[in-house]
Amino acid sequence: MKHGWCLVLALLLSAIAQSQQIEKVQPSAAFRNSLLSKPLGVAREVGATARDFVVFRDPQWSVLTIGQIGAASADAVTSLNNFHSCSSCSETGVPRFFVGQHPDAHKYMIGGAIEIGVEAVTAHYFRSHGPIRKWYWKALWTLPQSFSLYEHTQAARHNTALDLKCFSTAPTCN
Repeated sequence: MKHGWCLVLALLLSAIAQSQQIEKVQPSAAFRNSLLSKPLGVAREVGATARDFVVFRDPQWSVLTIGQIGAASADAVTSLNNFHSCSSCSETGVPRFFVGQHPDAHKYMIGGAIEIGVEAVTAHYFRSHGPIRKWYWKALWTLPQSFSLYEHTQAARHNTALDLKCFSTAPTCN
């Protein structure tokens, strides 16, 4: 009987000893894939957007993107012309935070490329992944680019309407 208890005790202790062994846990493949899935998904969407723009696959979206590029370019050119004719003038509004108070052409080009790129990819994603059959979606995907197109058009119109009769000694320009 004594040997029976020793055998039972040995079997119980061996199970407890094995359960207390710590094994290094490897991250599951799902965790590793989820960590990389978002950046890879964004990269795939940027690639699809660039491909569709170059081959003119979606004419409505491509024309909207070209219009946005034209409006942003007109805004930048008219702003730079005003800055060259008036040295005391400065950029106002939200663009001041991104390009500075006295931007150069390269700052406008970098800021415009980032702005147009983000909005074009967003609109392309909305257009190709949204509920196309829904009535509200037919116009909703255009909002990111349409708002920017309107704002740049208004800014270019405002810049051309300014009467800058500034001199280097003038304190401000209107």
